Amino acid sequence: MKMKQHLLVSAIALAVASSTASAGVTVYGHAQVEVGQVDNGTTDQTVVTDNARGRLGVKASEKLGNGLTAIAKFEWKLDTTSGGAATGQRESFVGLKGGFGTVEAGNLKSAYKYSGGVKYDPFVATLLEARGANGMSKGELGSGKYGHNSFMSNNIGYKTPKMGGFSGWATYSPDEGAGTGGDYSFGLKFKQKMFEVFLAGVENETTAGGDAIKIGGQVKFGNFKVSGQYEQLDLNTASDIDIFFLGGQAKFGNNVVVAQFGNKDVDGGNDGDYYTLGFIHNMSKKTRVHAGFSSHESLTTGGSDTDILAVGMRMKF
Repeated sequence: MKMKQHLLVSAIALAVASSTASAGVTVYGHAQVEVGQVDNGTTDQTVVTDNARGRLGVKASEKLGNGLTAIAKFEWKLDTTSGGAATGQRESFVGLKGGFGTVEAGNLKSAYKYSGGVKYDPFVATLLEARGANGMSKGELGSGKYGHNSFMSNNIGYKTPKMGGFSGWATYSPDEGAGTGGDYSFGLKFKQKMFEVFLAGVENETTAGGDAIKIGGQVKFGNFKVSGQYEQLDLNTASDIDIFFLGGQAKFGNNVVVAQFGNKDVDGGNDGDYYTLGFIHNMSKKTRVHAGFSSHESLTTGGSDTDILAVGMRMKF
């Protein structure tokens, strides 16, 4: 209760600060609710969930002169369905950007997660998402933050300026006292108007961790978009894993038809697939509704399929 009250007070204070003409300060958030029918072969139940989409944030910037800008951000995870705070890390940092690029320090986005990854899945943070369902990595490397979930704490990050279509991004944790020293992620991208390709990697230095590398890209032609990536995970304490993702989107006015496939192959012959077919209707630039069907196989011995029918609404503000 105290945590919820503290969060509410903070949100009100931030809103007041932005409304009093504090230059460069923005308060924003996401709210989402989904209703889904989830059948995992053992139970068949109806769920109402936020699915880790709810958030409230504040970001600030200040021009310092000589082409330099100071930047800062705090973001809190919220649960729209319960109306309160939810557990889990989100992005927070202080940094500096200019002609040299951008330097950030704090709890940062992973270059691995946002190179392709969650940027390629329009159903990320819904019941239909690919991550954790044989389509993209999530917690295989000892923690979700080393795949496509969460954020990398105690990190220093650098993003290059765009250089003729090329860009680079890296994060590194030197903080051995926090138990995260040596962790890193990186991403290299070449992007043009109609296509992009990338290479990305990440490492968790703990005994239960490991490292991963992935390649991928995206092609756009007319109202159609095709995205794909391949991940290879080298675990310190378990079998190695390969994960493949392929997604297609067709846009018709404010509507998008989405089809996605994934395959997770664990050394030893234990593998599983992921399928999703869905529909997104953009009611505006900030509000959308979605619906779809998703199915993925359990990777446990003799595991059954998990089938999901879901419909949801999301609003950004």
